[in-house]
Amino acid sequence: MRVELLYSPGCNAYKSVRNTLETVIAEERLPIPVELVEENSHSNPPLLRIDGHEFRDSTHTLEHLRDLLCGQWHEHAGSALHKTC
Repeated sequence: MRVELLYSPGCNAYKSVRNTLETVIAEERLPIPVELVEENSHSNPPLLRIDGHEFRDSTHTLEHLRDLLCGQWHEHAGSALHKTC
């Protein structure tokens, strides 16, 4: 599963999203690295891309990211045997 956090140069909003992502990943013990991808646009908020699918929801709360990552992980794992979340 590929998780990318797209951010605009000079915008520090991505840092809190990255910290929240890393918290969820650690708490749920998911073997998922987060890749930081710099965008050329200077005005876009951080964007989460999972396996090529973009999630533009700007809330990025702990609960929202937990639901999103766990849901995507279950789809990726394709089996109830990999029930980490």
